[in-house]
Amino acid sequence: MTTTTSENPDPTAASRRLRVASPPRGRRPAAPPSASRRPESPRRLRVGAVPSDPVPVPGRPLPSAPAAPSRLPDPTAMCGSVVRAAVEVLRGERPAAHIARWVTPQVLDQLVHRARLVQARRRGPHTAVPVSVRRIRTVRLGDSTAEATVVLEDDGRVRAAAVRLEARRGVWRVAVLELG
Repeated sequence: MTTTTSENPDPTAASRRLRVASPPRGRRPAAPPSASRRPESPRRLRVGAVPSDPVPVPGRPLPSAPAAPSRLPDPTAMCGSVVRAAVEVLRGERPAAHIARWVTPQVLDQLVHRARLVQARRRGPHTAVPVSVRRIRTVRLGDSTAEATVVLEDDGRVRAAAVRLEARRGVWRVAVLELG
């Protein structure tokens, strides 16, 4: 058995001990860990995924994140139109399907439920005075969120509405709608 003393160090052993391995190439320090090597089960369902999302393949890197969404237009006009149409749905003058593309499914369901209650309670003929928007105030809370208040006149009554808009798939959608 041979031992190396500190007086007579082996030059090849010293160079092996001091060698520093470089980080693996092709992997950035902030990159997520690679996918598991286990094959994907055919019974799994990806909830909330967009059909155009790529399916992760083991060994293949995921594509980079999409670019930041373009700046959305001013939501003020759209907000007034949606609130006016929502009041018309409540009055029974417009089907709820007309505003389905501008509101979230939860808002649409609640609006349909409330419209049924209002129609069941209504007695007598309804005058056909159109709904008119008096004032809209919009505040942008960021690139993807805005809030608005709408004052409108509905059959001789002045009503107020509060709206929260969120950017979804590049367009404004009403996430919260409160009608007074």
